[in-house]
Amino acid sequence: MKYQEKKYRVDSLLPIQKLLERVGAKKGQEITTTHYYAEQHTNDIVKLVVYGDRNEIHVLLESHGTYSLKENIPVASVEAGLSWLKAHGYHTVDIVKMAYTDYEYKGGIIGLYVIDNFLSSVILDFPPGTHEAMEKEFGLQNAEVIHLPYNKYLERLHRLRSIQLTA
Repeated sequence: MKYQEKKYRVDSLLPIQKLLERVGAKKGQEITTTHYYAEQHTNDIVKLVVYGDRNEIHVLLESHGTYSLKENIPVASVEAGLSWLKAHGYHTVDIVKMAYTDYEYKGGIIGLYVIDNFLSSVILDFPPGTHEAMEKEFGLQNAEVIHLPYNKYLERLHRLRSIQLTA
């Protein structure tokens, strides 16, 4: 079964982190990545994700504020990933830094994210139909749901960094 991501803006990650520890969720490693979002008119996402040990193109489809991974394409380097984006018709990319820790819990993933060193966000990555139960369990019912890709959300906050892809 494919999972769907639902994103929330929170004031602090600490209460959810404490609750995850209390319920015995399995903590993953802390990871920092850089995302190069291809600018596009829809809320679907095409981006290059740069990890410490690999680079991948992610294609995600948006439906009612949740995101499903359609493709994950390994690329050899940052340059190869940017070239792939350009070859697929994208001319501008938005740069977003993400520091996060994922927790495995009840058959899904709860991600605690800090976006561009200031925005705290929780991502629930669960099968369809289970997000509402997780919202209640972790007190996210009143949190702002981020229905946009992070690059578009940062643009609304006037905090987005972009670059032009060159030949």
